[in-house]
Amino acid sequence: MRILFTYLFILYSIASFSANLGKQAKGNEKDSLKVYYLDEVVINTSVKETNDLRNMPTAISVLSPKQLSNSQVESLPSLSAMIPNFFVPSYGSRVSTPIYIRGIGTRLGSQTVSMYVDNVPSFNPSAFDFEFQDIQRVEVMRGAQGTLYGRNAIGGIVNVYTLSPLSYQGTNVAVSGGNYGQLTAKAATYNKLSDNIGFSINGYFKKDDGYFINNFTGKNADASQNGGGRVKLEWQINPVLQALLFSHYDYVSQGAFPYMHEDSTAVNLNEPSSYDRLLLTNGLSLRYIGNKFSVNSTTGYQFLKDDMKMDQDYSPLSIFSIRQQQKQHSISQEITIKSENNKRYRWVVGAFGFYDNRNINTPVTIKKDGTPFILHRLAALQQMFPQMPEITLKNEEIGMPGKYKKPTYGAALFQQSSINNLFGVEGLSTTFGLRLDYEHAQIGYNTATEGVTMVVKPQMPPNVPPVQIDVPADTTLLGSFKKHFVELLPKFAIRYQPIETAFVYISASKGYKTGGYNEQAFSQILRDAMQKSLMSKIPEGVIPDGIMHGMPSGQDLTLEEQLSYEPEKSWTFELGGRCEMFNRKLSATFALFYTNVNNIQIIKLLEEGTAGRIVTNAGKSASKGAELSLRYTPSNNFTLFGEYGFADARFKNYEVSDSINYSGNYIPFAPQHTLSVGATYLHNFIRNAFIDRIVASVQYSGAGKIYWTEENDVFQPFYALTNASISIEKGDFGLEFWGKNIFNTKYNSFFFKASNMGGKTNAFVQRGYPARIGVTLRYSFNR
Repeated sequence: MRILFTYLFILYSIASFSANLGKQAKGNEKDSLKVYYLDEVVINTSVKETNDLRNMPTAISVLSPKQLSNSQVESLPSLSAMIPNFFVPSYGSRVSTPIYIRGIGTRLGSQTVSMYVDNVPSFNPSAFDFEFQDIQRVEVMRGAQGTLYGRNAIGGIVNVYTLSPLSYQGTNVAVSGGNYGQLTAKAATYNKLSDNIGFSINGYFKKDDGYFINNFTGKNADASQNGGGRVKLEWQINPVLQALLFSHYDYVSQGAFPYMHEDSTAVNLNEPSSYDRLLLTNGLSLRYIGNKFSVNSTTGYQFLKDDMKMDQDYSPLSIFSIRQQQKQHSISQEITIKSENNKRYRWVVGAFGFYDNRNINTPVTIKKDGTPFILHRLAALQQMFPQMPEITLKNEEIGMPGKYKKPTYGAALFQQSSINNLFGVEGLSTTFGLRLDYEHAQIGYNTATEGVTMVVKPQMPPNVPPVQIDVPADTTLLGSFKKHFVELLPKFAIRYQPIETAFVYISASKGYKTGGYNEQAFSQILRDAMQKSLMSKIPEGVIPDGIMHGMPSGQDLTLEEQLSYEPEKSWTFELGGRCEMFNRKLSATFALFYTNVNNIQIIKLLEEGTAGRIVTNAGKSASKGAELSLRYTPSNNFTLFGEYGFADARFKNYEVSDSINYSGNYIPFAPQHTLSVGATYLHNFIRNAFIDRIVASVQYSGAGKIYWTEENDVFQPFYALTNASISIEKGDFGLEFWGKNIFNTKYNSFFFKASNMGGKTNAFVQRGYPARIGVTLRYSFNR
């Protein structure tokens, strides 16, 4: 970490020195729109959308830097509930950053919502949660976005764009502190090295002491540290050719998974539970703008390396622990050719390709309190058949190392067109497109048990000395599987805009979420294989004839069928619109939607949580609802806003067995309601006053009802958190006092049930964060 910040300081010094040699340039506001929120400017186009962002025939929210700052948004989870039907819960570790949009999402497996940073995609949700610093804007598009973005965009897309050193020059420094040991330091500089070359560098460091006590150690279980930085270079090579190169480094180290019994206020972890992650994201963008078209190329590379340790039984007992180490290299390339005109017909064609290589090392350890469970089926037979030999394990612990390789690659071709003044009707337009998406998924596995020995004591006749037989029973599973997916992803929309400030649209789009293989399934599969191996190695005659028929035959499915899950596919139908009134002081957007999903992917606990979690398909589901966004700015100094989303997401057809049918039940983990209301006020003092201005902001955001299980027997009621801040500014300096969850609202952000391997099932929760307060000192010098 010291090396990183030394490197950042050197680059900062070089950039600052070079900037003094370069010329100052005016910010270019071409190709931008005015956002009626404290006079902010946000870019209005993208490299592949054929409609302006403000007039897109889809539900979209665009958040500006001031909105992010006033709402204290520092990472993706902070956006939760600020956008209608957008929810990002905290599951105790950055290894999991699930996104739920309109009742659609998942905790594991392929993401349902994809994320892009400066047009570079992330292929693993473990990379989603990073520090937001100097963000130019955040776009959240809700509903299936398969035509332009392809795989894993059933719920929508999150686009994050960072500041450009060609349009913004300045230096920003901020230091913050708060309760629970919170400490944050950020610094950034944006400079022009010449008239057409811009360079920026920023760095950050954050820490906290954690919020939840571990009774086993007496210390906080979830302390964390996070640091990183970004370097960005933009070069306007000539009037028609531009290049952008960036590199973002992020490192996090945290105590993780503060899961506690639902009746407790502290965790009980006697095994290491932590998460360390190194994330490096690089991007190279080239853009050529001709007279009638532009060519855009984006090359991305992301490296993720992490190490997760987890006490899987969440108790003081030594039952089950897991360690997961990932190394992932992801390369992507996208090229688009797009029309650049204001004529009736606009179009874009493009090609996308990627290669994602993920290596996973997941050793599982069955501890001394859990090894008796390995032979639970044999114990049942011993009760049924008194003549059954006594069978025990010699091991106090059983190691189950597992190494898995999951290379994935794919390619796509896509096209989208927009036609204005359709059929000669002023303001009537249509957008239509089609994407051909191909993907290859594969898993290579090498897993085994280590040093397992079974002790067999046959029933002996009277006066015959007892006999003990040691039976080695190690089991190895080695092999690979692969599969292919091909999908056509169409989109169609009609928009009617009678005046500049109002429009309405109707759309239909197909979404596709890739299938794959569950490496965590091997924990249960290996146990079953080990028991089968144990029985097969017992000498003939030790177990009386007929008893073996009482042994369960195991899975009827093949190994590949036990590992794999199929793609999830959806159709989203949407009616929406936007209007601005009262001289654009009041803006309103709305959407009504219906999404039909086939082969919905859900998370299933194996053997009540004692053998990990897998992704599996669960029939059909449907999500329907509404969204409303309001923003009222009666003056340049005062803004009121409200965001509300309702999503009724249920299983349509999910029959687990003859006796268990979840059809009609709500889909777990996705909230039915999201709500966010707030206000921002800016007061300017007279010239030469001691204070230049005061900015005050308050926000009330909530989500619920959230069902935790397919049975819908346990849920989190609607809850809301209140955040507030007040900032005093003088010249280039600002002093901000802030609070999060200032009324210390109690809620659960996660709930699950797990067996203690003794037959008892316990409920565990992840508590929500308590009230946090702090102060931030800022210095911002804009040239």
